Amino acid sequence: MRIYLVIFIFITICSSCQEKQTLKTISFKLDVSQITDKIENPSTIGISGSLTPLTWDSILYLKKTGNNIFSTELSFDLNKPDTLFYRYVHSEIEWENWEMGGGADRMMIINANTNTVQNDIWGEVTVKTGSALPSPLLLVLQSDSEAEKRSLSKPYSGITNDGNLRQGLFQLKKTDVSTENILSAVTDFLNSLSDEQKRACTFPIDDNEWRRWSNIDMQYYKRKGIGLEDLNTEQKELAVSILKESLSTKGFQKISDIMKMETYLGYLAKKPEFMGEDKYWFTFMGTPSSTEPWGWQIDGHHLIINTFVLGDQMVMTPTFMGSEPTFIAEGENKGLKTFKDEELLGLSFYQSLSTEQKQKATLWDQKKYSHNQAESYSDNRIIPYSGINWTQFTDEQKAMLTNLIHEYIGNIHEGHSEIKMQEIKNHYKETYFAWVGPDNDFSAFYYRIHSPVVLIEFDHQTPIFIGGTKPSRKHIHTVVRTPNGNDYGKDLLRQHIEKHHHK
Repeated sequence: MRIYLVIFIFITICSSCQEKQTLKTISFKLDVSQITDKIENPSTIGISGSLTPLTWDSILYLKKTGNNIFSTELSFDLNKPDTLFYRYVHSEIEWENWEMGGGADRMMIINANTNTVQNDIWGEVTVKTGSALPSPLLLVLQSDSEAEKRSLSKPYSGITNDGNLRQGLFQLKKTDVSTENILSAVTDFLNSLSDEQKRACTFPIDDNEWRRWSNIDMQYYKRKGIGLEDLNTEQKELAVSILKESLSTKGFQKISDIMKMETYLGYLAKKPEFMGEDKYWFTFMGTPSSTEPWGWQIDGHHLIINTFVLGDQMVMTPTFMGSEPTFIAEGENKGLKTFKDEELLGLSFYQSLSTEQKQKATLWDQKKYSHNQAESYSDNRIIPYSGINWTQFTDEQKAMLTNLIHEYIGNIHEGHSEIKMQEIKNHYKETYFAWVGPDNDFSAFYYRIHSPVVLIEFDHQTPIFIGGTKPSRKHIHTVVRTPNGNDYGKDLLRQHIEKHHHK
């Protein structure tokens, strides 16, 4: 198989352009030391983009200059582009199917003062204070496409910090916190569906439907399951009851606000047919039971919740919550703001750190890219521990970080959230906090809380629908994961099958 390493380039055209062409030559140098084992044919490494001499359907090949460095020179018109975005990928399959995860975004301003040598290292943005890995490209895999099938054909193992799955972190046990109300809510909802509706939204407990969630809006990503927009009034009320019984009061309010914000986004983007409070889909895995494993998922733009239930145990990850914009300026829900607590508590905690602590926590003191690592199609991603360890915090800071963690875990129904919090507290000495961005009260930022049993990410991202060229507080993504193999309750399911000798 031929391997391509491609630089994607997007250009923002400046508003004041002169007719006379003024060229600026940029020498690109790429260090591929981190991926030499994946490059079968170095002569195929190249650059592609949207400006002459670059075109999207051709590759301008880079030349090897020694020590895993490949380079080329390109000339840009100073009177036209002002901001250059580009991205690395390294596989022909990824190139053909738009599956470019694992690369790193880049951005540079092209003007008379631009450095004529752009040095890049595969997979990292190298900065003065350290290094921060941008988000992998968000995959847009169409339902049942060959690209999706290839992605899901890779067996689930779970997110790890070093590629090695840590065993013994999760046990089958009684929690003495009932799940009967969740079971009843789901059973009542399924009983309200027609046979055709039920067939559309029910899957085996180990089905890959668990992993088919995506933050992409329905214009680009078609969901399976049963949509809220396809339900009658009674069925919709029963569907809402599932959310109420599975989430805490505060958690249910958060997702209600996210849905309201989607309606507002549909109005702003003039796409109400693709965005709104009813553009979410339910799927159910396994048969609801008080003794056997089962679960449910809600999937849609800016809201994905996976809930696994086994007896009185519950796992509610992966969970994705986001919002664009984060404030409703007009209309029925005027004044509504999303993620204000996650934003304020995260910033306040970082600002409480001493200069020395900040140096350890900060991966980069600028925020130019998206940085979430664990969004859709990241089930087996390796995310190293980064930042500052729990043991280096004061007692007051430890209390602040605990409150921040609970802001996310507290979305789970009361009782079950405290069980998860105790699990997290048992691993506090292995917990790390990392930060990207400045520490003022108005700039965008990213933070990550990471231990063997939880991964939490908060990221200010570049607006997509409401306009903007850099990360902003107007667009937020958050992710909660259970590393080491227990997203979707997979490790508990494995243990249950082994214990009961199920095939």
